[in-house]
Amino acid sequence: MRTMINADSVCLWASTRDTYDWATKTGAAWPCSTLSDRRIFAAFDSNGLYDIAIDGKDDTSDFDVCEFNALCADLLAEKLPKDHPAYLVAVGQFI
Repeated sequence: MRTMINADSVCLWASTRDTYDWATKTGAAWPCSTLSDRRIFAAFDSNGLYDIAIDGKDDTSDFDVCEFNALCADLLAEKLPKDHPAYLVAVGQFI
């Protein structure tokens, strides 16, 4: 997983391995994951999600939005400072 944290935004890149590991994590697995083994890019600012790509495509009609929110929140929770402008919309409202 890679992140790029700017003053007012954050970008997240999750590899196929990252999404698989997240979806199958012991004690916190996501059964029937629609994102496992898929590459994810997401960009957030204080207004919310402003860019997304799944497997490099803008067509995001075939995944579970609740799972996407949980995955991004979990992956960013350790990286994004709580006082960052995008924290509430990317992490805070989901944990």
